[in-house]
Amino acid sequence: MTQSSDADRERAEEEAAAWLLRLSEAPDDTELNARFDAWINRSALNAEIWARTARAYDLVGKGPARHDQHWQPYAAARKTERALPTVNGKPNAASRPNNHAGPWRRRLTPARLGTGAAAAALAACLIIAVLPDAMLRLEADIVTATGELRTAVLEDGTRVHLAPESAIEVSVDTSERRVRLIQGNAFFDVTRDPSKPFRVSSGDTVATVLGTAFEMRHDADLSAVAVQHGRVHVRDGRAEPPLSAELRAGAWVRISEAGDSTRGKMLPDEIAAWRRGELIARNRPAGEIVDILRRYHTGAIVMRSDTFAVRRVSGIYDLREPATTLGELAASHGAAVRRLSPWLLIVTDD
Repeated sequence: MTQSSDADRERAEEEAAAWLLRLSEAPDDTELNARFDAWINRSALNAEIWARTARAYDLVGKGPARHDQHWQPYAAARKTERALPTVNGKPNAASRPNNHAGPWRRRLTPARLGTGAAAAALAACLIIAVLPDAMLRLEADIVTATGELRTAVLEDGTRVHLAPESAIEVSVDTSERRVRLIQGNAFFDVTRDPSKPFRVSSGDTVATVLGTAFEMRHDADLSAVAVQHGRVHVRDGRAEPPLSAELRAGAWVRISEAGDSTRGKMLPDEIAAWRRGELIARNRPAGEIVDILRRYHTGAIVMRSDTFAVRRVSGIYDLREPATTLGELAASHGAAVRRLSPWLLIVTDD
């Protein structure tokens, strides 16, 4: 029996994704179905990869779509029910769901998929990869896309490093320098100017410095500040009493949406490690690591393993190769990553 090479499997995966797209667009095209039959019966590898592709397609429909606001209108406009193809004859058992004999047709309605066709799903992945949120661009002065790291120098000489999917608004007047972190992660190496304090806000959290280097993070339910060197004064009015703290090198504080705060210490060199392509995690849920990897993967990652999502993990993870990192992380903790296309990864129980 001939062993399949990595190149053979990669080619089969790409071909299977292409067939999924073609057949969802024209499920009743007789000639297209005949060509598909020839492809899937050409090798056991094709049949195996197609079975995985079909299962992954099903899994997409069992969870909420990420960024579905971008592609719901596309799917709704098509108002059509898509089908995975009929396989004529007696294909390899691996190519049939539930090992049913004879021809099979898998009908996926918009309700099952959550949005509609594979064409919409794959198109959505491309849209997410190349089109940042237009409203965010109107609001911000500097924006980074998925997978993009960017360094900007402000007019006072301050250097700002932005992680992927981050955005800031900058304002300078005669009395102060202000930056609003709209979302994401930013590292500030602030030029000292005693006459103009440098203030960064993220939600209700405000960090004030004269000259120092620190990271600020702003997510939907969390704001955080970590100081690499110098001193940063942090205040937040949501807590009772309001938070007012001075942080020095290696110190960090995180404030939840409810105003609860936690503080700690870390090595200064570990702060904003994403600037060198690293994610340093200590006892964090794997689901949080996947959320971060999503910002570096130019496509979509769908989590379909609750067990893996809550597993606590520690390590140094490579952000430059998010798909590889995700695969290694999943494999080492009892999960698996299925690739539906170069733009769509599904995390499942192994």
